[in-house]
Amino acid sequence: MAAGLHWTPLEESLWLATATPAPACPALRGDIETDIAIVGAGYCGLSAALHLAEDGRDVTVLEAHEPGWGASGRNAGHCTPDWTYHTPDAVAARYGPDYGERLNDFQSGAGAFVFGLIERHGIDCDARQAGTVSVVRKGNDKKLAACRAKAEQWTRRGKAVELLDEAGVAAQVGSDRFQAALLFHEGGNLQPLAFSRGLAVAAQKAGAAIHGRTPVSGIARDGSGWRLATAHGDVRARAVLLATNASRSGLWPGLDTAWYPVASSLGATPPVAPEIRDRMLPYGQSFAELGSSFFFFFDAAGRLVIGGGGGLGVNNNARDSAAWLGRRLNGVFPYLGPISFDYFWNGWLDVSPSKLPGLHELADGLYTAVGFSGRGVPTATAMGREAARFLATGDAGAIAFPITPLPRARFNRLGQWVIANLIIPWDRFTARID
Repeated sequence: MAAGLHWTPLEESLWLATATPAPACPALRGDIETDIAIVGAGYCGLSAALHLAEDGRDVTVLEAHEPGWGASGRNAGHCTPDWTYHTPDAVAARYGPDYGERLNDFQSGAGAFVFGLIERHGIDCDARQAGTVSVVRKGNDKKLAACRAKAEQWTRRGKAVELLDEAGVAAQVGSDRFQAALLFHEGGNLQPLAFSRGLAVAAQKAGAAIHGRTPVSGIARDGSGWRLATAHGDVRARAVLLATNASRSGLWPGLDTAWYPVASSLGATPPVAPEIRDRMLPYGQSFAELGSSFFFFFDAAGRLVIGGGGGLGVNNNARDSAAWLGRRLNGVFPYLGPISFDYFWNGWLDVSPSKLPGLHELADGLYTAVGFSGRGVPTATAMGREAARFLATGDAGAIAFPITPLPRARFNRLGQWVIANLIIPWDRFTARID
C-alpha cells in the first residue's frame, strides 16, 4: 500500500464481515484510451467517477486492490457535516467571503448529500441519518466556549445545527457527564465498506469502468494528455485525478508529503442489549466528543462500534487501543458494564497542513484531492462531485474549492511520529474521564 504505514488486514474489520458483496472489477488487460482517468477507488475517486459518468464522460478508475480497500472501507462510518478543526468564521477568514462561504456551504451540506446519494442509488449500507451529537464534558470551560461559538456561527448561516444545554444533552445521551453539545441534525452513520461498494456499483451502472488489482506504477506526459503505466497495460487520458488520499502512492513528487498520516483504531463489540442501547443513544445517533477523536455508535445488529486516535504510539496496536477506548467509554456509561470486542482494526486518515481539504493542480490536466482531515465519509464523497464538475467543464469558478498548488506538510515523517507518540497520547491523557 504505502511505505511506512501499517494497515491491519481488512479481514480483521467488522466492515468486511458485514458488507454487501464486492462488485466485479476486473484487472486491466491491454492498452486503453479514456477521457478521464482516476487513480484510487475510495469515496472521492468513486464519487468523481459516478458524477462524470452520469454527465456522459468516458471515465476509467484504476485501483490497486478493490473499491474501498483503504481508508474508505476501514473508517469509523460516522458522517458529520462539520469541520473537524475549524469554525465556519475561521474558514471564511482564511478563504475570504466568496470561497469561504462556498466551503462552509459545501461542508454543512455534505451529510445531506451523502444520504441523498445513498437514497437515489439504492445503496445498501446500513445508512441512518439520525444526527450526530458532539458533546462537551463538565468542567471544560474552553470547549464550552468553542461549542457555543460554533453553534452560533452555523446557525447564523442557517444550517441544521442545534446547541444543547445540560438538560438537552442529557435527553440525547444517557450520561450526566456533559454540560453541552452540538446536535448536527443532518449527520448520521453508515457501513463504510458497503457504501464504497455501492458507489462502485452505481458508477459502473452509469458507465464508468473500474479496474481492481491494477496498481499504477507511473504517470508520464503523452502529447497533450497523460499515460498511466500498469503491469498489464497502459491508460492514455486527457485528464487525471489522483484520489489516493490516505496512502503513499509515490506517483508524483510531493504528493506523499502533502499531508500528515494520522492513525485511527476501531473496535466492535457483540450486540449490546436493547435496553442499554436505548439508554445510551435513544435516537440512534452518532456520539462524538468536541475536539476529540473519540466516537461511537450502534450498528444495525446492535454492536457498539467505537474508535479514535487513542494511543497508537510506539507499543500500541489496534487491540490495545480499542481496549483503552472501551475503558474510556465505561467512565461515561458505567451501566454498560465490562466491554469485550469481536473485532479490532486500524486505518489512516490524511490531515493537511491547513487541516482543511483541498483540490490541487499538479500539472496541466493532472489533479489531486487530499486532506479530508477526519471527515472522509461526507467530505471526500462531496469532493468527488466537485472534482467531477471541474474535470468535465474546466470551469474552476463553478466549484466550491479554489484550485491551488499542492501543499507541503513540513517534517512529514517526523510529524507522523510526533502525532502518533506525543499528540495522540496527550489527547488520550487529557481526555480521561474520572
